[in-house]
Amino acid sequence: MESPLHSLKILLQAFRQAPVSTVSGTVRSLALRVWVPGRVTRLREMVSERPIILQVETTNACNAACQFCAYPGMKRQKGVMDLPLFEKVMGDYVAMGGGALTLTPIVGDPLLDPHLLERLDILERYPEINQVTLTTNAIGLERYSDDQVRRLLSSLYCMQLSIGGMDSETYRTMYGVDRFPQVRQAMERLIDLAQGLERPAHITFAFRTNDPAFERRFHEQLEGYRCRGVHISHIWTYANYSGAVSGDEKINLVVARNKGEKRIACVTPSMCVGVCWDGRVTACSCADFNADKLLIGDARQESLAQLWKGERRAEILASFPRGALRPICRGCSAYTPDTFFAYPCFKGVEPGKEIPLDFYHNMMT
Repeated sequence: MESPLHSLKILLQAFRQAPVSTVSGTVRSLALRVWVPGRVTRLREMVSERPIILQVETTNACNAACQFCAYPGMKRQKGVMDLPLFEKVMGDYVAMGGGALTLTPIVGDPLLDPHLLERLDILERYPEINQVTLTTNAIGLERYSDDQVRRLLSSLYCMQLSIGGMDSETYRTMYGVDRFPQVRQAMERLIDLAQGLERPAHITFAFRTNDPAFERRFHEQLEGYRCRGVHISHIWTYANYSGAVSGDEKINLVVARNKGEKRIACVTPSMCVGVCWDGRVTACSCADFNADKLLIGDARQESLAQLWKGERRAEILASFPRGALRPICRGCSAYTPDTFFAYPCFKGVEPGKEIPLDFYHNMMT
């Protein structure tokens, strides 16, 4: 750990050399190194034993073709996780101490899982799995009765809707399907059905647009949703899935550039693994959408504990400080170092314990 004196010298040197426009960024970066290294160290030690959150893809089918998503280019077979495998994975997770679980696919939509409600019944037998969340485009909500939607809202801790703006044209451009009227109805239906439930899921409307002025243009409507208890998030710059997704000037689709230096382990494989519908387990449930570049094993053959603590995952994490990155990591613009553990959204986060809502509002966007 660097001494405060050494860090102060770096700070003074940076102030002398940096343009005014970068001073605030320099201060923020160094403040994290000097004053909050304890949280990073603590979480690094904790996640060496078990994940902060487990991601289980029960299906990789989707009913949209989003411009910013790698789903249209996915090569692996589509399918649905069978219930025995799901129970096995849940048992493995509980054996590790349990904790938070997301049913958000690597790519796909969980509402297309024909066994989704049965899985929620299974999860009721595992109190150690204390927070269940998912992200959906909500197109498939029309397949569920009001009672089934109430069941979803009562069982989930967070339910995030991924929405392509507030008008049909933007939605069609971003999501590749003409389903905005149905999604708008689903948004209202979820809010209405949550009323009267004792502990409904925290609902987030996560807008994905090609318009940086979106929040200003639709301020009144968004404030209306906030007043009804909905959390609002918005992004207009997207990850590149290690080159699988590119920007498009014709539709103003902005894709983040790949970052150069990557000598600290990425936060995603540090805190999570993704279990695919067929049992394959990837160290990166973010960019490895074909589940073939960062595989660490098969949940049908090995326990989650073996996979989490195994050599294959350890080698992937060690590849960062060694400068020996896999090509998928080298080309990924979503890379975030695990020093992100120092950020406020990780305050109070501990594997196995209930995670503060702020974590989901920041990490599920």
